[in-house]
Amino acid sequence: MNTLLATTTLAATALAGWHHVGWPLLLRAASRRAPPAAPAPLADAALPEIAVVMPAYNEARHIAAKLRNLAALDYPADRLLVVLAADGCTDATLEIARATLAEPGCAHLRAELRDLQPNRGKVATLNATIASIVQPLVALTDVSAMLPPDALRRAAAHFVQPRLGAVGGTYRLAARGAAGESTYWAYQRAVKRGEAALGAPLGMHGAFWAFRRAAWQPLPADTINDDFVLPMGMLLRGWKLAYDATIEVAEAEASDRAVESRRRKRIAAGNAQQLWRLAALLHPRHGGVALAFASGKALRVVMPALLLLAWGGALALAPESIWFALLAIGEALGICAALAGLALGGRAPKLLAVCGYALAGHAVCGVGVVRHLLKPARGPWQRA
Repeated sequence: MNTLLATTTLAATALAGWHHVGWPLLLRAASRRAPPAAPAPLADAALPEIAVVMPAYNEARHIAAKLRNLAALDYPADRLLVVLAADGCTDATLEIARATLAEPGCAHLRAELRDLQPNRGKVATLNATIASIVQPLVALTDVSAMLPPDALRRAAAHFVQPRLGAVGGTYRLAARGAAGESTYWAYQRAVKRGEAALGAPLGMHGAFWAFRRAAWQPLPADTINDDFVLPMGMLLRGWKLAYDATIEVAEAEASDRAVESRRRKRIAAGNAQQLWRLAALLHPRHGGVALAFASGKALRVVMPALLLLAWGGALALAPESIWFALLAIGEALGICAALAGLALGGRAPKLLAVCGYALAGHAVCGVGVVRHLLKPARGPWQRA
C-alpha cells in the first residue's frame, strides 16, 4: 500500500470530519454555557449619538420599507443620524428615499442622502462615509434588513464596556430562500453563539452590527468580506467583540439558487483573502478565537480540495484495503444523498436538502477560491 497516499487520505478525511462533525459539536457544547447577561438598558439621557450607515446600490425595491423601519426605532431622534450612501445607483433609490423621508411617519428622521458618483464599490463607499462620521458609535446595516424596534438601544448598552469595539446581532430569513438556506443560517447563528462563548464571534452578520468609531480603521480597497475583516481587525488591535442574540434582524430579500451561488462564491473568495491577511488570528495567544478561525474559516477555504483528496485517495486504495473500500462507499453514498437533495430542491427531506446545500456550497467555494487566486476581484460592486 502507498503509505504516503494512505496517510494523506486519512488526514484529509479526519480534517473533513472535524470540520463537519467534531467542530460543530464542540461549538454546540460551548454555546450551552450560560451567555453573559444582556447589559441593562440605558436611560435616554445616557444613550450616545449613533450614525446608522447604509451603503446602497440599486435598492429601489427595499429603500422605502427600510427608512420606515428606521423611523420606527426606539431611539432619541436628536441622537440618531441615518446616512444613505448611494454608490452610483442607476435606479430610483434616491428619489424613493426622498419621497419616503417626506412622509409624516418619517419626517422626524434626521437623514443624509449621499449620491456618490461614479460607482466605486462597497468598501470604498464605506471608507469614505465612515471617515466623515463624528458620532461615537456607528451601525452598519443592509437596506433589505429590517431591525427590531430596540436594536439600537440594545447595541448601545454594550458600549458601557470601555474596550468593546463592536457588537453584532443575529439574523433570520423573513421568507423562504434557496433549499437548505434557512437551515444554513440557523447553523450560522449557532456558530456565532459558540464562537462568542470561546472568545469572540468571528465576523459579524452584515445585516446589522455596531462599532465604536474610535476602533475603526479604513479597509484596503480590494477587501471582499468587509463584515469579517473590519471587526477582526479591531480584535487584533486589542478591542473586544460581542454577540447579542436578542437583536434579531429579519432579511427581507430571499435568494434563489443563482443569487445564492454568486453570494457564496464571493464569500469563498473573501475567505481565501482573509486567511492570508488575518493569519495572525491563528496564533495560539488568541486561544479559542484561533481554534475557531482554524477550524471554521481556514478549513472552509481548503475543504473542496480535502474532500476531493479524501474520496480520490479512498478510491485509489480501495482495491488494496477493505477499510478504504468502505470509506469510499460511505463517501459515495454521501455524494448521492447530496445530489438527490439538489435534484429534489424544495421537495427534498431536510437531511437531503442540507447535504445538497453543503455540496453546492463546497463546489462554489472551490470556484470562488480558484477565481480569487487566479484573478483577484477589483472594481465596482454588484448586487449579490
